[in-house]
Amino acid sequence: MTSADAGTRKARKPSGFVSLLLLLTGSLLLYVSLPNLGEAARAATGEGTTGTFTAARLGCVGHGGHETCEWTGTFRSADGTVDREGVKLYGSGRDSFEAGERAAAVDVGNAGRVYGPGGSQEWIFTVLLLLAGYTVLAVVAGRHLAPPPLPRPVRTPVPG
Repeated sequence: MTSADAGTRKARKPSGFVSLLLLLTGSLLLYVSLPNLGEAARAATGEGTTGTFTAARLGCVGHGGHETCEWTGTFRSADGTVDREGVKLYGSGRDSFEAGERAAAVDVGNAGRVYGPGGSQEWIFTVLLLLAGYTVLAVVAGRHLAPPPLPRPVRTPVPG
């Protein structure tokens, strides 16, 4: 390709298949993150129904030389109106409790989990998923909705 050819080269149309994959990926990321924004925000700030978590059972999972443990137990609200069994305390580890021990906790509305009064950092992952979804969709929109670039002027050599 000569330098004269490079000035007249046309921009390729975006691939429909790649755009479809990007559209599906962006939509999936938004589908996963948007419904969890409220819970993530409440968990981050420790807002919700305050009460007490009573540890009952320690569950551990080992993977790749690393072990993750979490306590399951019951949550009872401070006013006694909410009583939930089989909930996990976010951030609890092997050495956090012994069976029957109690700790302050907050129920933010997550079906299977309660949090310590200090909140959690789970919101970071949720926000990253949300931003990734919006970014992918913006790329797809930019590829298909932006006007095509103007053609470059062809330079003709001046005889000298």
